[in-house]
Amino acid sequence: MPEINIRVAGNICPVYIGCPLEKIGSKMKTNTYGRKVLLLSDKNVFRLYGNRVKEALASTGKEVVDMVLVPGEKTKNFKQLERIIGTCAENKISRDDTLLTLGGGVISDIGGFAASIYMRGINFVVVPTTLLAQVDAAIGGKTAVNLPVGKNLVGTFYQPSFVYIDMKTLETLSYNEMQQGLAEIIKYGVIKSKKIFDIMEDTSRDIKSNLEFLMSESIKIKKTVVEKDEKEKKGLREILNFGHTLGHAIEISHFPRFSHGQAVAIGMVGESYISLCVGICKQDTFDRIKNAVKGRKLSFSFTDINLEYALQFMRYDKKVRQGNIRFVLPEKIGSVKTGIPLNIEEVQKILKTLPEE
Repeated sequence: MPEINIRVAGNICPVYIGCPLEKIGSKMKTNTYGRKVLLLSDKNVFRLYGNRVKEALASTGKEVVDMVLVPGEKTKNFKQLERIIGTCAENKISRDDTLLTLGGGVISDIGGFAASIYMRGINFVVVPTTLLAQVDAAIGGKTAVNLPVGKNLVGTFYQPSFVYIDMKTLETLSYNEMQQGLAEIIKYGVIKSKKIFDIMEDTSRDIKSNLEFLMSESIKIKKTVVEKDEKEKKGLREILNFGHTLGHAIEISHFPRFSHGQAVAIGMVGESYISLCVGICKQDTFDRIKNAVKGRKLSFSFTDINLEYALQFMRYDKKVRQGNIRFVLPEKIGSVKTGIPLNIEEVQKILKTLPEE
């Protein structure tokens, strides 16, 4: 059972990989996690795994209150956040108790935000059940809800007490859900790891047989970044935004057409092309990134995107400084440059020349 410890501000957040859901109670036996647990999930995930987790927690004497939300990005809003906090209060969840999220990135994002502000902070445990959440959303302590004009514009940095990954939950994911996680893994390869990228680029290499390595290495990259720059004050954590600046704009402007992973895949190709056009990367680097995305059967085309409309949403991006958007652009495989300032007009002009295939 691999364990990766993330050390932030004197605290340790263990990430347990390859643990059965039925054993999660063993990690919460102590009084550290209080007597009550609010189990937050969505209806799809709860139907599959909710009772197993409830029974595991109850077997250690925990009183479990479950709350089940509608699945999907549309749930990440203030109305649902208020409902979660209200459920905590109605069930007398105390400051010593725990909010546990069971699901994908939407659930951990909104659940973590609720845990961070209810009673000024209660225990928070993440049980991610999608590949995207296991390699990215559940790691690093970012929590948030969306606004109509942009993703994740209101939130906190709040590290979980621990992250608990049962890789068998991936067996029930749809093809599209698995693809979303692959996009994030390609991102890690581009920003920091030639080994990851080589596997993702070579379509003869089976994902399933390499998955534990890809997951562990991706989490280790994020661990290193988060430990050095938890709250994105030093500029290092910006590297994790590769593909997301353009991707988030596409995702929210064309919602619900593109999933997060699909939008990020398109964003990586677009931002790599911007890098090529402004002279940061060479043609070979752009081609390799585009072909890796294409080879893993992820979206990469701008054909059906209203680019002018999508780019307007960049004006609300957290990385806007003095009217310019700070991009993360690949230099070569395993290395990126951060804080590259471009205005929306420049971006639009460049992307209009992106050749379609």
